[in-house]
Amino acid sequence: MTGSGEIAEGMPCVARVLMPERGIFLVCLPEGFDSPRDTECVVQLDYGEDVGVVKWAGRYSPELHGPRIPGFRLIRPLDPSDETRLAANADLAESMCVTFQKLAAADGNDIDILHRRLSFGRGRLFIRFKSERTRPDLARPSAEIRRLFNATVNAWQLGPRDEVSLAGAIGPCGRACCCCDWQMRYPQGLTAGRVRAMGVAPCGQNGICGRFKCCLAFEDADSPACDGTACD
Repeated sequence: MTGSGEIAEGMPCVARVLMPERGIFLVCLPEGFDSPRDTECVVQLDYGEDVGVVKWAGRYSPELHGPRIPGFRLIRPLDPSDETRLAANADLAESMCVTFQKLAAADGNDIDILHRRLSFGRGRLFIRFKSERTRPDLARPSAEIRRLFNATVNAWQLGPRDEVSLAGAIGPCGRACCCCDWQMRYPQGLTAGRVRAMGVAPCGQNGICGRFKCCLAFEDADSPACDGTACD
């Protein structure tokens, strides 16, 4: 997994950790730590302790991971005794979001919070919301949450793709939508021109979110045109 044996020698072990909001961090592993894939762990990030899932582990390589060894670190695996804190965090996140939503409404910003989560160390509140307004001003509610609960707010307005990814859905192909199942990032460069070049029928271009189907990003634009069902 590293560029060469010389690079691997003496380099620390690192892991890619997937967070609940789908962010991926590279963290250093403790000496001798065994971290199989899909292990839930407590990690130390820039905003404090949080919980993520190990998706890859191996030796650090400047060729693969960049010139700087990550400053984030994995602390330990999550254990059953942490369930009490996680449950308390969920209740606290709910209370914080009630306050946040009331303050936003008082400023004329009606928002519908679809996802809420408090980090393990209670230093950051993650909010995913939808709103009829484009980019509502949530500076005052965020500042109040910081003052009342000593937590920084990470508020993200959801688009159509984000809503489907968060809620879960079945695509026209009969399988779980890519964004709900395995896809970590939305495909780049999926433009109308590229889709037209594939010859996909208009009825087969869009997924249930109303945007171009993510799976079209894996189609070869130079391949014979398909009728819309073959690309589902």
